[in-house]
Amino acid sequence: MSGRIRELCLEDLDALPGRCRGCVFWQTRSGHLGGMPSDPEAQDAWWQGLQLEWGVPGRGIWRHDRLVAFALFAPTLHVQRTRVFGPAASEDALLLATLWVDPAERGSGLARHLLQVVVRTAIAHDLEAVEAYGTVWGGSPTSTGGCVLSSAFLEHNGFQVHRADLEVPLYRLDTARTARWAEHVGEALGAVGEALARRERAPARPALETSHRTGGPDGP
Repeated sequence: MSGRIRELCLEDLDALPGRCRGCVFWQTRSGHLGGMPSDPEAQDAWWQGLQLEWGVPGRGIWRHDRLVAFALFAPTLHVQRTRVFGPAASEDALLLATLWVDPAERGSGLARHLLQVVVRTAIAHDLEAVEAYGTVWGGSPTSTGGCVLSSAFLEHNGFQVHRADLEVPLYRLDTARTARWAEHVGEALGAVGEALARRERAPARPALETSHRTGGPDGP
C-alpha cells in the first residue's frame, strides 16, 4: 500500500525505525526516556495483547513498501507510563503516545493525516478526547527524537493544555470539538496521498536538463 495509510499490525513492527523497534517506554513504568533497553519481545507481547483485547494500537503510512510515518496510541488504562510520567492522563481519552515522520517526508502533511486518523479512532471507540504529553525540549516538529511529542506540534494542531506541568504538560483535544475540524481538513488530507502518488510517477529529470534549469547542483 505505497503512499497509503493502514493499520500497523504486529507483523509490521520490524519496519519501525531503529530506535522505535523494541522501545517499551510507554508500556512500562520503569526506565527513562532515551535510556530504555531495546526489548522487542516485550513490545510484541504488549502489542498483541492490546490488538486482541481492544484493537490495533497504531497506524502507518507506507510508500514503496517502506514505512514513512506512524502513530502509536492506546486507551490510557493500557499505557503504564501515564501512572508515573507527569500529570495523570484521563480515562475517557485515547493517548497519542508517539507520532513519527521520516525526515525526508516532513512538511508533506503526513503528521496531520495521521492525527486525523487518531481522532477518528477515538470517536469510533466512544472516547471523549485524544490526549498527549508534550515537551518544549529540542527536536523535530513532531517528535523530540525520543518518545514525547513536541508541545509546539500539539498546540499548532489544536491541542490545549489540560493539566499543566513544568516538564511534560498533558494536552487534550476533545473529539466533539474536533469533529468539524476533521471535516474541514478532510479534502486537504486526501491530497496527501495524491501528492505522494505523483512523486512516485514522476520520471527522473536528465542530469543535463536539471543542470540547465537550476544552475547546477549548487544552483538557486
